[in-house]
Amino acid sequence: MEETELLKDAEAHLARAEAELKVAEAGERAAVRQINEALEEIQEAEKIKAHEIFLEIATPKGLFEGIFHETAKVSAVIEIVVAKKDLSRRDSFELVHGDKVLQPTERTLESFGLKCKAKLELVATGSGV
Repeated sequence: MEETELLKDAEAHLARAEAELKVAEAGERAAVRQINEALEEIQEAEKIKAHEIFLEIATPKGLFEGIFHETAKVSAVIEIVVAKKDLSRRDSFELVHGDKVLQPTERTLESFGLKCKAKLELVATGSGV
């Protein structure tokens, strides 16, 4: 008789687990749907064309966001960010993507493999003081 009770308990436990799994799967589907909707909204909001790159650039004076043509030179991007963020023109700056410094600066954004959207960091490398 004890085995029968253990079997009933195990079956009940299994039924509860299956019910919880169904609820979790429904929640996951809803979350995926929300993520996809949010991604579509972001793409629409950014209105990035095929030949453009949306850059999020961390600077000493906060985040800079901008859309650049994929053939823009790194040096031009640095100049724009320095001017827009009112950084000292006496300092030298480099753009970094992950752990890679985007050098030489006369190369284009696309030549570094940047596409659609990228997160960069503007790093001061020297001072004119």
